[in-house]
Amino acid sequence: MAMTQRNAGTLEIVDEEEMRVEENLTWVVDLERKFESSDPSEYVSKLEKWSVYKWPNDLAAAAGVSRYRTPCMASFGPYHHGEEHLQPMEHHKERALHRILKRSGRPLSSFVASLKGIQQELWDSYDNLDSNLSMDSFLRMMLLDGCFILELLRTRGSNQGGPAEPYDPVFSPNGKLSYSVIQQDMLLIENQIPLSVLIKLLEVEASNMGRPPNVNHNGYLNSLIFRHYGFENSHIDGPGLHILDVYRRCLITRRTMTEDRPPLAEGFIRSVWSQCQLCMYVVHRGLWHLGLAIPIFIFRLLTRPIPEPGYVRSATRFHEAGIEFRKRTGSGLEITFDERNGVLTLPYIDMDDYTAPIYMNLIAFERMHLNAAELHEVTSYIAFMYNLIDTAEDVRLLSSQGVLRNQLGSDEDAAAVFNNLADGITYWPDDYLQEQLRTYVASDWNAPRADLKHHYFKNPWSILSVFAAIVLLILTFFVAVFAVLEYARHRK
Repeated sequence: MAMTQRNAGTLEIVDEEEMRVEENLTWVVDLERKFESSDPSEYVSKLEKWSVYKWPNDLAAAAGVSRYRTPCMASFGPYHHGEEHLQPMEHHKERALHRILKRSGRPLSSFVASLKGIQQELWDSYDNLDSNLSMDSFLRMMLLDGCFILELLRTRGSNQGGPAEPYDPVFSPNGKLSYSVIQQDMLLIENQIPLSVLIKLLEVEASNMGRPPNVNHNGYLNSLIFRHYGFENSHIDGPGLHILDVYRRCLITRRTMTEDRPPLAEGFIRSVWSQCQLCMYVVHRGLWHLGLAIPIFIFRLLTRPIPEPGYVRSATRFHEAGIEFRKRTGSGLEITFDERNGVLTLPYIDMDDYTAPIYMNLIAFERMHLNAAELHEVTSYIAFMYNLIDTAEDVRLLSSQGVLRNQLGSDEDAAAVFNNLADGITYWPDDYLQEQLRTYVASDWNAPRADLKHHYFKNPWSILSVFAAIVLLILTFFVAVFAVLEYARHRK
């Protein structure tokens, strides 16, 4: 009985304390109200609609990365709209609108009405819009930016943008310098507009130009983007979110690329060489195992430490361990390793001043756009290359193997690009591939075999010289044997 009274008194004290907290702390009441009215599915629905993002905070704060997020000449979308250094290009956006109006013969109200029908969808595509931005200002921005991008794509693609003045600074062949910069501005994660804007503009334009109503505007738009960025033979399934998304999907899509047929003389030489290789292969394999490989292998085991299993991050160390590098014959970012032959196949990459900004924005997009159906292909590729390229020597090695073409100032600059790109990586390559490479490097046979190949079998002349030396050694041995036998016969 006493216990019951004691518990009841305790509960009364607790209730009084809770009432006192609620009276004195209004934020507790606010949290309770928000909790009661919150709907978790609402936030999930908002995430599914987002496609244009601001930079992740950790990337934005990283040293040397901020220059990759700000457009140089043109803003697209609301995030950088109104910045002072981008204002000169606003006049050309209005010129693009006038070009489309004149060519299509449709009134401005038709284009505005078309975009107004999807204005909420466009608004919901952006993450964290400025609360001071009005819907009317946003709609005007979408119209002008969409017309400008459409005219750029068509003018530079196949002169479908209509006639241009020969000295036009943007919509003519003489605008190449400014165009190349704008081309890269169109690949910044914070500088995107949904492709549905361009689709709506194409639909209104086509309605008064005699085009069939069922024309595939999405396919046409994708083809313009493919040609714009050098992906002429590409194909992607379904519509893209924006230009950066289409560029990424083209980059990771695997497709077969036809190789140029060699000239007749070169083909003849290759044919003769292939026949010679067969003969040399037989001799080479026999001599390798019988006369040369075993003693040199034992010598290397005694004089040179074999790499222990561990994390290997240098292309030169891989090469020393017997791994050869080969360029992929198709597109895509897939990296494969042939354990039997020790061949690591890598995608080809062209290094220039725009490589770092493009890949950094692709990494940021993969970080922000959560899609369970897709893997982080670009991030995984850059992470692997960061591990592979440590110094200028690694860049020179991959360049000599045809995997990389360096158009930067030096090999040190190219190595620095990959080292800086790693600042934005939180996703690392497939452990299975890394384990394959570590196992191959730690083998007791692969490193000595690679040393033999690099020093004694680099080219046919090295093989012939080794073969001649072995033949001479064998002949010397037989001469010595016959001399001993002759001496023994005379003694008898």
